[in-house]
Amino acid sequence: MMQGKTMNIPNTPIRFLDLIGLDNEQLKDFTIRLNGDNPAWFDLLDAYYSSHDKLMEWVFTKRWPGDNRAKGSFKQKKVLQFIQLHQVDRTKWLFIGAFEILGEYQKGDGTVAYDYREIPQYAPLDARAVVYYKSIKGPTQLVNDMGNDKWRNRFLETMTLDHVSQSPISSLPFPGFENVRLTHRQLVAAVGNDTWKTALGSIQAVYLQTDRRTGWHYVGSAYSHKGAEQGLLSRWSEYAYGDHSGGNKRLKELGAKYIEDNFQYSILEIFDMRALPKDIINREHWWMDTLGSVCQSEDEHPHGYNSVAERNSNNPVE
Repeated sequence: MMQGKTMNIPNTPIRFLDLIGLDNEQLKDFTIRLNGDNPAWFDLLDAYYSSHDKLMEWVFTKRWPGDNRAKGSFKQKKVLQFIQLHQVDRTKWLFIGAFEILGEYQKGDGTVAYDYREIPQYAPLDARAVVYYKSIKGPTQLVNDMGNDKWRNRFLETMTLDHVSQSPISSLPFPGFENVRLTHRQLVAAVGNDTWKTALGSIQAVYLQTDRRTGWHYVGSAYSHKGAEQGLLSRWSEYAYGDHSGGNKRLKELGAKYIEDNFQYSILEIFDMRALPKDIINREHWWMDTLGSVCQSEDEHPHGYNSVAERNSNNPVE
């Protein structure tokens, strides 16, 4: 009988640039741009899902109006783009793609930006690969020329893989029910991710939809009814797909594109799967009144998406 042996597997970090197949010579053709998060501009991670075009325009800007220095200048013909994953932690960076620089152009306001196209072979890791790299002190936005031997060697040696996520939304772990705040694009990713599906499917809840353009609210409830066992997951899946209205007339009138661009989803109160629908509905009504989300016909300035009928109904949705 063979005796078992304990295998000693070295805990050696995986070098990210080795992982994606870039050796010392190939890396010379690249710039690495680390885009630091700054709330004064916008939330980079949120922008990746909710305002992707705006984000890409920003990370490919070479010079801003009124600034004589080209702070975003690329010296090489290719670029690896990263965004800061956490506002406080400047060591975790989300990979958002590798691109070829095709040229540059000037906008009417004086902004100089790059024209680019994505390099397909690296795309499967977009918004899924998180790397560890401790940047040195400097501007929030860091442009690193890999044609420079010192910087190239530093990145080859010290930029390591933190993790690869199943899907873009899981680049961040589930934050706890009290910290859930998703744009619509994040919502779509969440209801398709195993970790988030398990969490959202384990509770009943009163939830909040916020129109970030107007500040208007919609309060809803999710409960198991007639054998349904998916809780909040079932309800939010309805908002993720189709016209995103969940059957609400006023939301339907907004149109799917408006909701995709402007709506945010959060959780107000959670209940275990044994809670009765009538108790959840009572709390839903309490939150409607508290947040003023019911649109009254006599309101001079309507400011909510819930209907009076929704507020007055005490029956579970059929």
